[in-house]
Amino acid sequence: MPSVTLLTPADGHRVPWRNGLGLTTEIAVEPLEGGDRFLWRVSVADVAASGPFSAFPGYDRLIAVVEGEGMRLTVDGGTPVERRRMEPAFAFPGEAAVGCALLGGPIRDFNLMLDRAAAGGSVTMLAGGTAHQASGDAVLVHGLAGTLTVTPEGGDAVAVPAGHSALLRGTAAVAVPAGAEGVCAEVRRRG
Repeated sequence: MPSVTLLTPADGHRVPWRNGLGLTTEIAVEPLEGGDRFLWRVSVADVAASGPFSAFPGYDRLIAVVEGEGMRLTVDGGTPVERRRMEPAFAFPGEAAVGCALLGGPIRDFNLMLDRAAAGGSVTMLAGGTAHQASGDAVLVHGLAGTLTVTPEGGDAVAVPAGHSALLRGTAAVAVPAGAEGVCAEVRRRG
């Protein structure tokens, strides 16, 4: 029987950014054996001011704005890219030099980091009145507003209220009723 782990806000771990300029809340992380690296990590960061991102060499990053107006990102001096609340996630290499300019005050962003050599993945924004079929070696559904329902293949439905997350392996149907919002991270191991 597929199992779903429901993570509450109290399960998150507040950790400082590598560059010391802020804090992020780790929702879930899967460590790699024999070292301080992880296969994947999902976190939500509070960004209070414009500034540089921390470097994560060897990781791919996907980031999406879940609270606040938005941000403008400049990656390795390239053309700036804007992301606003609930727009598709932006992907970039963790070793890139990334500058962030806030568009209208503090934001909160959702981050999926993946060890490039060992995993790939995606982030899907979940707007009210929709459904999403999720699958992966790890799937994390995070509630932003209202209550989402996650039903793993062959398992029982689990309610995911705002601020909570459902973590599972395999395939699941995600129902997002009108007025609800969430985000889904899907991780697939390479090889």
